[in-house]
Amino acid sequence: MASSPLLALRRPPLHACTGLRFFAAMSVVAYHFYCAPCEPAAPGFLGKLFQAGFTTVSLFFVLSGFILAYNYLGERGGFVGTTREFFRARFARIYPIYLLALVVDIPLFIHFLRQAEPATTPGEVARISISTLTLTQSWFDLQRPTWNIMAWTLSIEAFFYAVFPFVGRWLARQSSRRLLGVTLAAWLLGTAPFVAGDFATKLGEQGSLPLVASALRAWSLYPGYLLPVARLHEFVIGICLGLLFCRRAPRGSEATRTVGLLATCVAISTVILLLPPKPTPAAQMGVLVPLFGLAIWLLACGVAGNGLTLGTRPLVRLGGASYALYLLHGSLMGYALALNTRTLALPHNAVALLLAPVAVALSLFLFQHIEEPARHWLRKPARGVAKTGALG
Repeated sequence: MASSPLLALRRPPLHACTGLRFFAAMSVVAYHFYCAPCEPAAPGFLGKLFQAGFTTVSLFFVLSGFILAYNYLGERGGFVGTTREFFRARFARIYPIYLLALVVDIPLFIHFLRQAEPATTPGEVARISISTLTLTQSWFDLQRPTWNIMAWTLSIEAFFYAVFPFVGRWLARQSSRRLLGVTLAAWLLGTAPFVAGDFATKLGEQGSLPLVASALRAWSLYPGYLLPVARLHEFVIGICLGLLFCRRAPRGSEATRTVGLLATCVAISTVILLLPPKPTPAAQMGVLVPLFGLAIWLLACGVAGNGLTLGTRPLVRLGGASYALYLLHGSLMGYALALNTRTLALPHNAVALLLAPVAVALSLFLFQHIEEPARHWLRKPARGVAKTGALG
């Protein structure tokens, strides 16, 4: 797929969106680190936010589509660079730290394999290992032992990268009105299977329309079997928003956008507080994903205070290091808890609180000394793609 001769995109960096990545990653860290029944307990408000931290995986997926559209797509269908260059850049972006995270996690992976019930077979271990190394594990059963607790999301991201040069170019050729329609359709299709499951349960309880209930139940189960496809809706929403953002005419003042972003953050917090401690997939896709998309849009458009400080150098640096933090925090917590059991015997949440800054500091070190050098080395042959920040 050749690059367009008309395109030489050098759009300005979206620093605030890079800073946003750090808080999204910290939300996932809080979800995995915090134990609600354990001591010391967080205040009720914070506890609910921590338990809903997994929902920011959706924010990452939407942001990924948005940034890739911003970096690689022209407003009317052009693609920056070649498909080979794009895949080289994506591989350089994700695989070095991904491989390091897998190596770090090997002892824990072996432990989980030994503890599995029913016991794992050599064939199953080979399947898990090969699929994890090839970023295809999310197409298989994730209920069995996994190699690195967060690696499954990178498998979904790899699927997004595989389809982006084709889906992205097609979307970039659509009118703005049609992009809005695709955004709405992706949101509805992404939400529908989870709503269908609720309807199937109600119909089953009433004992009526058994065929309809069975069909709805089958539809609700498909995300569990085709997880990457089920999450594609979030990525497509991000691409559409990214394209619409690039086509936008300047509207509204910075103050209006700032108030809008603050209101969106309040809405997200309110929704989480009103929902059960762990929001359902229907609430995540149906309510939180649109709010995440709106927050990304407003940040990209520009808000006061250098993106409410998200665009400042320290937070941009932390946002850059968020990928290493995201991939390694689960393994670090596993080792910390094992060490704590044998030595200090501190309360679980005290260990989490002490480990969090250590995990952030380690991610910054890895970002500077391993991730960035490896990415630049692997991308050396590539030419013509601008570095625009907030990498997808």
